[in-house]
Amino acid sequence: MAEALHIPLKFPFKAGTGETISKLPVRRLKRKDIAAAQKHSKDDAVIEDHLLARMTGLTLEDLGELDIADSKVVTEVFREVVGGGDGSAVLGRGAAAGAADAAE
Repeated sequence: MAEALHIPLKFPFKAGTGETISKLPVRRLKRKDIAAAQKHSKDDAVIEDHLLARMTGLTLEDLGELDIADSKVVTEVFREVVGGGDGSAVLGRGAAAGAADAAE
């Protein structure tokens, strides 16, 4: 099995747990993730924050600690994933192994 796609951070930070975060995993989202995010708010920005947190495994508090440059990349990966990609194009990589199979 291929290694999961990760977003390397230009500016690592210390999470609420005390762990230093230097890369974030990218998890494909499901409809149930959207439903869960919509339970918190009708505001698109709040919903997107919830989805970004689920995609990367961060808490909302830790998501708020991302440097703005890293936040921009996370958002770009999210938007590519929403469009059917796997995020690798944003990160300057070829598609992750299995991504083409998953899209079929």
